[in-house]
Amino acid sequence: MMAIIGTKEKVTLKLELDAGIVDGKQRITSKVFNNIKKDALDENLHLAATELSGLQNKNLLKVKKLEETVLMEE
Repeated sequence: MMAIIGTKEKVTLKLELDAGIVDGKQRITSKVFNNIKKDALDENLHLAATELSGLQNKNLLKVKKLEETVLMEE
């Protein structure tokens, strides 16, 4: 059985913002920031996201870190 290794290729920071309630359902708009350093700490990403959310007209609901990893056999 071959070992599988993962190589982090891309990190994206996604801010989910409150777009109000429409027909009884929460509406969400997103702001996505690409080219995030692959080794950025979660704490630093959250801090940056909260600072960036202060520049938005809508309230911040969630901060997401999206990682894209390539899996290969070793």
